[in-house]
Amino acid sequence: MKPDVKPNKRPLHVHLAVGFLVFSILLLIVLWLFQTVFLESFYKTIKTAQVKSCAYSLSDYIGSDSFSDLAREIEEQNAMTVNVYETTDSFNCVYSSSDVPVVPFDIYSIYQETYDNGGENATITQVKRDMHFKPDGTNDPQDKTLNNNGQYRNATADEWRQKREPSFERAISENLTYAMIVQTSTEEKHLLVVQSEITPVSSVVETLRYQLIIMTAVIVILSIIIAVFLGKMIARPISDTNEKAKALAKQDYDVTFEGGRYREITELNSTLNYAAGELKKVDSLQKELISNISHDLRTPLTMIIGYGEVMRDLPGEMTPENIQIIVDEATRLNSLVTDLLDISRLQSNTADIKMAPFSLTKCIESIFTRYTKLIESDGLNIVFEHDREVFVMGDELRMTQVLYNLINNAINYIGADKTVIVRQTVSNGTVKIEVIDHGDGIPEEQLQYIWDRYYRVRGEHRRAKIGTGLGLSIVKNVLIAHSADYGVESTLGSGSSFWFSLPIIETDDE
Repeated sequence: MKPDVKPNKRPLHVHLAVGFLVFSILLLIVLWLFQTVFLESFYKTIKTAQVKSCAYSLSDYIGSDSFSDLAREIEEQNAMTVNVYETTDSFNCVYSSSDVPVVPFDIYSIYQETYDNGGENATITQVKRDMHFKPDGTNDPQDKTLNNNGQYRNATADEWRQKREPSFERAISENLTYAMIVQTSTEEKHLLVVQSEITPVSSVVETLRYQLIIMTAVIVILSIIIAVFLGKMIARPISDTNEKAKALAKQDYDVTFEGGRYREITELNSTLNYAAGELKKVDSLQKELISNISHDLRTPLTMIIGYGEVMRDLPGEMTPENIQIIVDEATRLNSLVTDLLDISRLQSNTADIKMAPFSLTKCIESIFTRYTKLIESDGLNIVFEHDREVFVMGDELRMTQVLYNLINNAINYIGADKTVIVRQTVSNGTVKIEVIDHGDGIPEEQLQYIWDRYYRVRGEHRRAKIGTGLGLSIVKNVLIAHSADYGVESTLGSGSSFWFSLPIIETDDE
């Protein structure tokens, strides 16, 4: 039956290509967010941490001789300005790295905000920078202005800060101010103000935006190409395996699954090769089973039909011997059908297994009485070796079937000494039963297959002297139902030993 494949199912390489493309798009989205949308906030966060770190470094040296050198070093390396004020009413500036320190009014505001915030405060303010330039190209804060007499004089700081008409528009920038109230070793309190200009990132963002547009186009194109290539490269060995698996489903057991460039595909192909080999064996055994069953069914049927026609057409052939032959062959035919039904029930777990304590030793002794006639007519020597009676938990009828089949198998392949040994040994709470013959033995490579139905150790099927030829398969399934250990040991030219073991149970007498 062909597997049901829905028409809307896409091939694997399409899923791989789409997944890789989606991953690339998500990566680009994250890149856009971090390089444009969040760039300014990241920059301000990092800048604030940098200024804060510099302020902490300076706070330990306020009032010392090395403060000025350390402050100038920090200013040069980080493009910052440092101001230190005494926290008196006048807020005198004791150190300033800028030409124009923060005016007192601003200092009062900064100090109050810092004090209210627990001694530390960071603020970002917008600053309009005057773009007025004098003819000589300088922009000195101590700008020149006309006095009442029409002469130039230096403008005061207040006059310089007053609003005046610039020659150009004022540029807007942002200034980061970090203030700390620091208590020195002399119990004096100072206000440390570290300022740094925040570079406008709008132009940088615009540049990055154009770059990202180009990168997006390039990455999307490359992603599509790589995704299609990788998808086909990954999906091709799976597709090849799928096509060969379809051939295997059509009973083409000679198909070979080649390895792949990926470990998982290689392991899958190895497993499928093993499965193909096992299916080939099963198919061969199935054909042999049909052939062998036909042979075993045809022989008694032919004899029954032949003797029946002779007895019908020749009045003198109606003898007890001919009738007995018909009865024996009919009995054998019934046994064969019964064994086949037993195997089917055991393998499907529908057989009725009745577990109860019974004497395994007496069970073996009772089986030996069935071979009295065979021992007398063929000169067989069947020996039971044991030293005590043991009891086990199991289905006595099924275990009798196991023992009977194992002994029959040994008789069918008996050696020149015509001896079969049944040995019972007890060890560590378990009983082991061995059925030993001294026949030709079994090749080692065939030991694992002898439990299969109608498996032929030799190249030609032969009719068993005793039984139906299905005995070992029945033995295997009954022992599995009893959770018993079982096996076979054999040496070519020396015979075979079939064995099984069960846990023993203690009786009241013991």
